[in-house]
Parts: sequence; structure tokens; C-alpha cells
Amino acid sequence: MTQGKAQPTYAVLAGDLRRRITTGEYPPGGMIPSETALMEAYGVARGTVRQALAELEREGLVVSHMGRGRRVQGQAADAKPATRYEDVANQLRLAIKAGEFPPEVRLPGEPVLAERFGTARITVRKALELLQREGLIVVIPSKGRYVATGPPPPDTNSEG
Repeated sequence: MTQGKAQPTYAVLAGDLRRRITTGEYPPGGMIPSETALMEAYGVARGTVRQALAELEREGLVVSHMGRGRRVQGQAADAKPATRYEDVANQLRLAIKAGEFPPEVRLPGEPVLAERFGTARITVRKALELLQREGLIVVIPSKGRYVATGPPPPDTNSEG
């Protein structure tokens, strides 16, 4: 240990983020705040934030997802959706399961769903794409999106 020497700012930031991860403030599977949010919260430059996050990635505590941000490594059994589109997808899953959108019935369009969930159309589109990848909904060209008629395929959701 070096005594009397101040730690670099990025190391102090990394230490605080590490503490928040280990105490569960940022749970497994949850998102780390954006670089911009961290810059504002800590009053530091983007380079400092990136250095701190890079250190946490090297340690295996966080994983970077291109264009989406960084997640805490691991998956909690009761993890809340980490992004708005995942939350919208979960709400749509529940509505489908409850019979609000029965099989073979056309789903409402993106503008209607965006208004329903109080979010942007792009967020709804990403949620619908996620449900399509899962096999829960199907797209019929020039007709729209429909709830799939058969059971969805087994969950093979694995990143890597």
C-alpha cells in the first residue's frame, strides 16, 4: 500500500462503483448509469469515467453491450428489466399471457403501443423485436405483427 499518496480519480470512481455493485445497489443483470450520468454525478471527465469502467470490466464486474451501456455481470433470479424496452416487452408478455392479445389477432401499431406505455416508438419497436426473436410474436409482411399461434420455443436466451 502506498501511504500519503492520493489515488487517481478514476480509481476512486471505480472503487465507489465497485462498492455499489458489491452492496447490491447495482444488482447482477442491472445497468450501470451512462457515462454522461456518471460524469455529472461525480463531476469528472468522460475519460475518467471510461478508465474507471474499463477497470471494472477487466475485473469481470461489468460487461459492455455495444450501443446499450454496461451491465453488472451475472443474472439475478428476480432481476428487474434493465432497459425501458425490456420493461415494455415484459408488459406485453403479461398482456399476451392474460389473453388481452389472443393468438392470430393483430397487435396494435407502434404509435398506439408507444402511447399506451408512455414511451418512444423506437422503444416499442425494440420490445417487439425482442418478442419476435423469442417466438412470441410473428410478423406477416404488409399485414402487421401477430401473437404466435403455437407455444414459444424453449428459452435459449444466452449471450456470449
